[in-house]
Amino acid sequence: MKTLKMEYMTWPDVRAAMDAGFTRVIVPVASIEQHGYQLPLCTDAVLGEAAAVRLAERLGDALVAPVIRPGISPHHMAMPGTLTLRPETFRMLIEDYIDCYTRHGFREIVLLSSHGGNVKPCAEIAQRYAHVKAVYDVPKPEELRELERIHNLPVGTNGGHADERETSEMLALEPHLVHMERVEPGFTEPLTPELLEKFFGEGVQALTAVGCVGDAKEACRERGEWYLAHTTEELMRQLDAIKATHGG
Repeated sequence: MKTLKMEYMTWPDVRAAMDAGFTRVIVPVASIEQHGYQLPLCTDAVLGEAAAVRLAERLGDALVAPVIRPGISPHHMAMPGTLTLRPETFRMLIEDYIDCYTRHGFREIVLLSSHGGNVKPCAEIAQRYAHVKAVYDVPKPEELRELERIHNLPVGTNGGHADERETSEMLALEPHLVHMERVEPGFTEPLTPELLEKFFGEGVQALTAVGCVGDAKEACRERGEWYLAHTTEELMRQLDAIKATHGG
């Protein structure tokens, strides 16, 4: 096949792929939201789709659905351009995706969240369907510390939003959309549970006026390629863990 992205396929192409064993669909669940001074509003959509395609390539039996965007982003609304959905709208949109692909005959649907605000609602939705799984490309604070250690980066470089990791990945995927000359450090202190609650409750502006959690000045394309490959392995690990726990 020329592509795994269903929106670029004809319906006979999709049918032929399903007949050939492509009975799994990966749904990137992203956002349209501010990403600091250097990254575009579509960052999570770009990264989510790239992660979905790479995961589909590894699985060998999956197609990639059109990206769902916007997502749940009220904590970024202080910066213009950000869009956010009401939780009930978000839920109904995902459930409609699930309904459509189930009616077409896909046997498994994977919700891949590339935005932190989507992780919990996606997990809750997946729990209601036996054939739906939820995975995420949103590293936890301790995982970000480990990435800093691996790459010998200063602590606080990767805070999880418009940071060195996301900027490096965008340099690898869409370098023309990255403005490295505009990079300014955002919030770089350790993200405690209390600060995370403040971030989601009061908004990113409660931590930084720049809009990023981390410091992207060390970002580079080569490290971005490493992060993208690492993400694929992590998503595979999550799917394996779900299979081991729930079967199927």
